[in-house]
Amino acid sequence: MAKTFGSYARGPAMRPPITHDNGHLDKFKPRQPDWTAYAAYAKWRAVLEGAEAAQGIGPFDKTHMPDALAAYRHFLTGNGASRYFSYERYVRNDKSGQTTIANQISEAENAALNLFRDSGKIADDAFEFTALDGLGAGNGPAFPYPATENWQKAIGAHNFWISGFLAATVSQPAGYKGMALIDHVDFELELTVHVEDMYNFNTEGAADIATGIPDADNGRFEITGLANQYLNWSEVKRTVSWRGAGTADFSLSTGDQINRLRRQRGPSDARRARDRV
Repeated sequence: MAKTFGSYARGPAMRPPITHDNGHLDKFKPRQPDWTAYAAYAKWRAVLEGAEAAQGIGPFDKTHMPDALAAYRHFLTGNGASRYFSYERYVRNDKSGQTTIANQISEAENAALNLFRDSGKIADDAFEFTALDGLGAGNGPAFPYPATENWQKAIGAHNFWISGFLAATVSQPAGYKGMALIDHVDFELELTVHVEDMYNFNTEGAADIATGIPDADNGRFEITGLANQYLNWSEVKRTVSWRGAGTADFSLSTGDQINRLRRQRGPSDARRARDRV
């Protein structure tokens, strides 16, 4: 069996159980804001607007954080509504994102190959599959923590799960008379990585990695209702093809590249480790 980090089963995409923390609301009861909370909120709104005005000015990291600022603005003004963000931007613009997507592709390939082998026969096949559990990005070499400050602040450590569609076609060499082997199978796989991140601020003395600013400075807004934690979510698609039990040759295209067998289908707790304690 090929190695996978998660468990998978044949069937349509179905979100597995994923539990998110609640930041400061895990430790403190909600309360009404006082004048100091309003003053602090006004200060951080001003900081945000100043940072937004400085974007694109010079080569400095702090002036190239559009995704972090958009995420923070939604925290301050979004009333807790879920927010779609571009994971595509993360995997293209962050070194850790590039490592993560490469290993997510390998995870999907291995999962699909294992499910094909589970049938016990080498024959044409086509099936959907889905993850049975969520995985975390941010705590290991396969799915590392974001490398850039922009993405450390925008998503930090996050959850994901994978679904896909595999088409397997047996193509035996000319003149071959024996039983079909896995080396004779052409695989085409369309995979989707589903991403979730609960945007909030940690307790227990956590602080921002780049600046050292305590999470409590913003966590207080979760308690008083001046700002709201929310769910960041995204999806990325890839198509891969390979022959036999070897390595996939993957494409960056997000279009339909699965062959005619493709069918139309519906679409552990991970705290924000962007912080240090």
